[in-house]
Amino acid sequence: MKFLKHILIFISTGLFLVLFINYLLMPTYINQRSMIAIPNLEGLSVLEAESITKSEGIQVVVADTIFTNDINPGIILEQFPAAGREVKLGRAIKIKITQFNEKILVPELLGKTLRSSEIELDQIGINVDSVYFSYSPNYPKGIVSWQSPAPLDSIRKGFGVRLEVSTGLAPNDFVTIPDLQGIFYSEAIKKIDEMGLKEGSVRYVSQDKFLPNTVLNQNPKEGTKVSQNSSINLIISK
Repeated sequence: MKFLKHILIFISTGLFLVLFINYLLMPTYINQRSMIAIPNLEGLSVLEAESITKSEGIQVVVADTIFTNDINPGIILEQFPAAGREVKLGRAIKIKITQFNEKILVPELLGKTLRSSEIELDQIGINVDSVYFSYSPNYPKGIVSWQSPAPLDSIRKGFGVRLEVSTGLAPNDFVTIPDLQGIFYSEAIKKIDEMGLKEGSVRYVSQDKFLPNTVLNQNPKEGTKVSQNSSINLIISK
């Protein structure tokens, strides 16, 4: 009886050891063998990082690019997961690398509205750095009258352009009367308004040589200097 009892104990112990090794010890050992500590890649080039991680069974994936002119291109600035963390073999390390800013020619913005200038710059990857407003004798209100960098200068992508937008003429500025003869009445009114002038008297006359609503004459004449809010009288064809 005692002999049988010893045999049962021996068999039970053997089964326990087999189960312990197969289902606990071996999986733990195998799992530990499949884990690896992430190396520190920051400051290395992409090629250097790939040579290190390839032998470790880890992939390197470029997740983002940071534009800068202070560091050579292709240098790793950040990584995830961080160095020292343990991960499974085959896990990818996401990295951020440097790249030189691309140079772009600054477009001609003088004479355009602020909104159209912003849209044009955004389409080519340039920001509006700052906007100033000032009187201008040469540009109507709301029109870009100055820019820096100048048109056709080169600028790095992501950098900004400074703009100055006209608020119209200064209170004491004189206005040079534009040439309105030969254009349509609606266009003449638009020009008068842009110059800070006012529409004066309007007289219609019959004229077969011109289309209806064409400006035939004006007073004051083209080139005359007058104060702001001065009136321009027009003669229009019927």
